[in-house]
Amino acid sequence: MRKHEPLDKILLVVVAIILLIGLLTVFSAGRVAQGESIFIRQIIWLAIGIIIMMIGIYVDLKVLDELSVIIFIISCALLFLTLIFGAGPAGRWLFIGPLRFQPSEFAKVAMVLMAAHVLSSKKQYSGGLSDIRSFIWALPVILLTWLEPDLGTASAMIFILLFLLHWVGHSFRWIFLLLSPVLAAISSISLTLWVPFTLVLAAVLMSRRAKPLQWLIIFGGNSLVAALTPYAWGLLKPYQQTRLSTFLNPASDPHGAGWNVLQSQVAVGSGGGVGQGFLQGTQKELAFLPARHTDFVFSVWAEEFGFLGSVILLLAFSVLVWRMLVLAKISVSRFRSTLAAGVAVYFAVQVFVNVGMTIGVMPVTGLPLLLISYGGSHIVASMFLIGLVLNVSRTWREF
Repeated sequence: MRKHEPLDKILLVVVAIILLIGLLTVFSAGRVAQGESIFIRQIIWLAIGIIIMMIGIYVDLKVLDELSVIIFIISCALLFLTLIFGAGPAGRWLFIGPLRFQPSEFAKVAMVLMAAHVLSSKKQYSGGLSDIRSFIWALPVILLTWLEPDLGTASAMIFILLFLLHWVGHSFRWIFLLLSPVLAAISSISLTLWVPFTLVLAAVLMSRRAKPLQWLIIFGGNSLVAALTPYAWGLLKPYQQTRLSTFLNPASDPHGAGWNVLQSQVAVGSGGGVGQGFLQGTQKELAFLPARHTDFVFSVWAEEFGFLGSVILLLAFSVLVWRMLVLAKISVSRFRSTLAAGVAVYFAVQVFVNVGMTIGVMPVTGLPLLLISYGGSHIVASMFLIGLVLNVSRTWREF
């Protein structure tokens, strides 16, 4: 029997630190929200998460690779059921007997596994249209998540996939062309954005020595997307339109849609250098801060522990992502390498988006701060993925 490596100690320590910070913050936020019951439930979910993490540590990754397609199909089926029977906030929750969970959280896990399975199966990519199959498989899960509607999670899935496409060998130029319709839609807002986008697009096509037909298809397609973008606004749900418009100008509706972001910014700013002290946050205690134990839990931590506490938490997450990427880099198995890299960007994207929305540099999406926010679905999903990376740390020498 092959002797395995010890579990990565750095990863274990930093996960423990983040979980401790999470418990402290949920305890503080929960006192105002729903009393001690929130904290107790969080401990229960964390205990379940640790058990799930242990399963992730010792599961056979070769078997998991083979089962990834089945897991992906089941996840898509659950998302489809959510479209029909979804309940709770924005209809994103599925109730099966006494069990209540958010399928989109587990869909991200399924997508990471499926991405590792698909992208590791081919040794080299040509950079041409034939490589479209390296990402086309992800469209069902992204589309179902978007229709749920959960635009934030769908966007996170896209970023995870794009990173992994580059990780396995796709060039930034290829990814830029893949993203060009989205960039065309964004740049259509103003001429000052459209001109630079067009110049960069032309430079990329020239560098790839694109044929005249390719120029016509890409430029024509992106121009069509830009022309239709104003009409696409109507496809968004009213609350999604409100979130985007509020992101651009929160002060336009300070007592309505902009309230969450403005109060969050006040909470973060009032923390100062070292914070107001544990359990002493005024925005939280006076109940001005919304969703303080879920979406805006970072604001609670920043208010009570200040800039110093915020740096410590963000540094812990940075070490977590860095260590996962190190393990991904040294792994000799393409599946293990892609899996660990996928988990790393899974954490990086969600932390960036969640913290960004609390300080007003990202739109409010409803993505939780992993391992910190109150909730069962994301805790269980995140702990399982951490377990898989720890599994990689003990089996990185295996093919």
